[in-house]
Amino acid sequence: MSKKTSEPMVCLWDQREKQPWDAIPGVVMRRVYLDAGDYTTEILQGRAVLERKSIEDFASSITHGRERFEDEIRRLRGYWRRAIIVEGEIGEVWRTAAVHPHSVIGSCASFLARSDCPVLFAGTRLAAARLAFGVLRRWEERLEAERGGQAAVSPNEGKAVDA
Repeated sequence: MSKKTSEPMVCLWDQREKQPWDAIPGVVMRRVYLDAGDYTTEILQGRAVLERKSIEDFASSITHGRERFEDEIRRLRGYWRRAIIVEGEIGEVWRTAAVHPHSVIGSCASFLARSDCPVLFAGTRLAAARLAFGVLRRWEERLEAERGGQAAVSPNEGKAVDA
């Protein structure tokens, strides 16, 4: 819940997400169509997104699906804030993809250095959801602080469309 109100944070999840995270107390989930990413909030839509990856999906994204994933990362660059949250541990990626650990670490470093897109390994699905909601809430607070207390997104900025 916001410090200023008792209203829950409204988290928007992309309709193409096959296994969306469950809401936790203080979070309401709403299914929408997002241009990029998998999760945002009403306040952050068009400005900040999170991309959710399972271990298998991330392993595929940095190996044989790398070109397609690089396109996704390029789309995320247009956002004020972006991040990838992986439901698992980094060591699981190199075991799943059968690649050298340096390759996985190098990919994560590349996403951060070239696109300001950190890869956050959360351990479990529940931890990933909690991490995501925490990041989104803090991004909302930061946006509000940078706007001098005005948290609403202007009408001309990108909006999610209800699914």
